[in-house]
Amino acid sequence: MGGVHPGRGTANALLGLDIAGTRAARSYLELLGPDPEQSPDPAADADPTAPDPTAPALPSALAGVTAPFVQRWAIHPRGFDRAVAVAAEATDPPVDLGAVVDMSRRTPDGETLRWRLTRRTPLALGGIQPFLIDWLDSPHPASRALPTVALAQFWATSPQLADTRAVLAALDARIEVEAGEADALHARLEGPGGTWLL
Repeated sequence: MGGVHPGRGTANALLGLDIAGTRAARSYLELLGPDPEQSPDPAADADPTAPDPTAPALPSALAGVTAPFVQRWAIHPRGFDRAVAVAAEATDPPVDLGAVVDMSRRTPDGETLRWRLTRRTPLALGGIQPFLIDWLDSPHPASRALPTVALAQFWATSPQLADTRAVLAALDARIEVEAGEADALHARLEGPGGTWLL
């Protein structure tokens, strides 16, 4: 377990990632779900069109989620502020990272971790454009002893290959992009329980 996000209605669990046969010290997978100890945030009203409109509301971060999927990914640039400034000045192609937001969560042992990240709504390129994160003085989540799975493949599909690849190159974000009908992220994970394709 990673911890809870106070006031947001969510909690997370973390998995370390083995990439190309090597434990990637600063790479991990975050599984986000509702925190049973918190009420959903006020923005998360029950969906009257859902199959069961009387079901408890999900936190807004999880609204509409009915199955596991890869929503987005992050990169941790060496110079966070510089990377944000460079992206803001980019025009060919334009790169919209959104706002810089301060975040926190409480670990199971009661420690509060603080970080900042860029947030854009809706997600740029359906989540293919990564957000930037700066862990400030908090220990990196992957520095803990985590259960680990292999990230066998991580890729994106997009109907606009050239534009998508240009934005990723502007952020120095390396990910394979294939032609597809919609913007989406995909991952193949391998672990003791078998293979998961998300």
